Amino acid sequence: MASKMVSKLHSKNSFSLAIFLGDFFSNPEVSSDKDDANVSDLINGKITIPLPTYFTLGKHPLPGSVIEKLEQSDDELCPNLYFLGKRSTTKTSEGIRIVNLGGSLDPSITAGLSKEKFLPFHTEDDAKALRGANSADILLTAHWPSDLRKGSKVVLPDGVETPRGERCVSDLCSALRPRYHFSTSSDAFYEREPFFHPPTEKEPEAKPITRFLTHPHPSPSLQAPPHPLSPPLENANGSPAKSNPTHASPPTKMATITAPTSVPATTTAPDHPLRAPKTASSASPIQL
Repeated sequence: MASKMVSKLHSKNSFSLAIFLGDFFSNPEVSSDKDDANVSDLINGKITIPLPTYFTLGKHPLPGSVIEKLEQSDDELCPNLYFLGKRSTTKTSEGIRIVNLGGSLDPSITAGLSKEKFLPFHTEDDAKALRGANSADILLTAHWPSDLRKGSKVVLPDGVETPRGERCVSDLCSALRPRYHFSTSSDAFYEREPFFHPPTEKEPEAKPITRFLTHPHPSPSLQAPPHPLSPPLENANGSPAKSNPTHASPPTKMATITAPTSVPATTTAPDHPLRAPKTASSASPIQL
């Protein structure tokens, strides 16, 4: 069960929070009676979530019962389980700033913000609106940014093609310059070399570093030790990176978990350690 896996990891590592990536629930169009029963147990508090846990909108619609509960409870599905929505900026109690863009780009909408927060589609204007967050510790998207592998030497496994990227996601990443960008893919785990963003007029000496990781969905059962979220970074010239108020809190341990195809699940997905590069000189200079 996913809840047992989270409880086990939490008991050993004392995580501050967990984030589930991808579709947290089975596609309602093909869900089984067991899937529906599991959802009901979760909503009714029969499944315990041991620490603050966040989930987002993936590529499938949410079950109707989940939508009904979220509408009534200000996006808290059950104790310790929170829905980040389709387009949101969230600051956790630990000071971690999470920007989230859920769903896939809807090509039928050429302008304007999406009106329905529970449908798995976003617009280019949804992504543009999130640029107003100005910065992020963590960026969550259902799709890769376009041109992500430009300049990268990390190869994909044999037979795996580069997932379709979205230009609006690239532009969002460039605007926010997050420390971590998490996404999902249907084929394989992928971790790009950390890359830095070009300096801006306001910060001509700064070269913020982003580390991109994508988890396969559903993912194999892998285990990795947790690492602190907020070790210090250095700029490309080796000088300490400019401090950010959201990074000033003590190191935070966080598990990122690819959501199983149903909740709870008999197989579990891994947490991946959040590791910051030691220096920006190890990062590949790329502009998305």
